[in-house]
Amino acid sequence: MLKFILDASALLNDENFSFEGKNPYFMTSRVLGELRDFRSKSLAENALKQGSLKILDPCENSMQITFDKCDESGTNLSDADASVVALAIEFRERKEKFVVITDDYSVQNILKKLKIDFRGIAQGEIKKHRVFKKKSF
Repeated sequence: MLKFILDASALLNDENFSFEGKNPYFMTSRVLGELRDFRSKSLAENALKQGSLKILDPCENSMQITFDKCDESGTNLSDADASVVALAIEFRERKEKFVVITDDYSVQNILKKLKIDFRGIAQGEIKKHRVFKKKSF
């Protein structure tokens, strides 16, 4: 059974998004906190009540691995975005069958570096990992 890890963009950018009953969906509490508009917040809350969506937060070690990978490639992620990548790292370690749903190119960049599967929603998907140089002043 394929599991889905959702970034906020999954609900925010896809007006037709729906939770399919047969597939389990996961979101971190930080991502849930990013859902501020009525439609996406209601969609998530209803899915939580029905058991289609589960809130699962990654451990601090996975967060640190994520931030280390971001530093290596010069990619900046918010705590919420980092939590998505960190949760994906934990799923991979447990050999879960999953895909991350995100339109965020920075999240996709780190997932590409880690060789973790992802799907874009409205914005598409990056083709290759990029390393960004840090600006010096």
